[in-house]
Amino acid sequence: MRRRLLAVLVAAVLAGAGCLAVVAYVRGADQRALAGREAVWVLVTKQLIPAGTSAAAVRDGGYVERVAMPAATVPANALGELDEQLGGLVLTADVAASRLLLRGMFAEPSEVTGGLAVPDGKLAVSVQVTAAARVAGYVRPGSRVAVFTTFTMREGRGRVPAGDGLSSGHDYNQATRLLLPRVEVIAVGERGVAGAVTARDGAPDATATTASSGAKAAAVMLVTVAVTQAEAEKLLHVSLTGVLSLALLDDTATVEPDEGVDNNSLFP
Repeated sequence: MRRRLLAVLVAAVLAGAGCLAVVAYVRGADQRALAGREAVWVLVTKQLIPAGTSAAAVRDGGYVERVAMPAATVPANALGELDEQLGGLVLTADVAASRLLLRGMFAEPSEVTGGLAVPDGKLAVSVQVTAAARVAGYVRPGSRVAVFTTFTMREGRGRVPAGDGLSSGHDYNQATRLLLPRVEVIAVGERGVAGAVTARDGAPDATATTASSGAKAAAVMLVTVAVTQAEAEKLLHVSLTGVLSLALLDDTATVEPDEGVDNNSLFP
């Protein structure tokens, strides 16, 4: 009987020691991972944070947690805390869960319109274009583009749009003309949809990557540009009466309004 009791006691002691060893191992995992490296504290989002949320609300609403990470792997603008200096700023776009909180994600409330940063003095206008019309998906936030329109010509009025879309058939004549020589793209895709990216988020990863290549080529996607009132009027009008295409520009590209081409003038 005594031997049995002794065996039970020994087993209990060994089990307790094993549990303590496991707990100590788990608690020391972070320290071992950071061993030999300089560690810094950063804020990581615990859940999606909507655009327009103030820094104070992010701090006090349980949206983030502090995590120790090797300094060499942390961006220079990563935040380790949300102090009073950031309290009045708001997020310029939605931030997904498990993301580092960066200083550039915040701006003055006056700079944010519905979660989208719009350049001073400009309007944000969205139009639908196909993958081909947005240069096979290479048009992205921050791109400068020229906007072209293709339309059915009004009979007897030269290269004037008929206003009934792009009609086809041998009796119709179509034309293509430059609409806007240079505008800035500030967002691609619809807010909250996978693949949607704004200028503050950085470069998108091949917008709308879930569909097959054939479906992507035919699919339409929203492209949002920053324009003046006059440019917005032209863009919105053509988006309803013709077909839009975008052309990527660099700083050396020269694009000037001209008469365009039609079916009769396409070839000499």
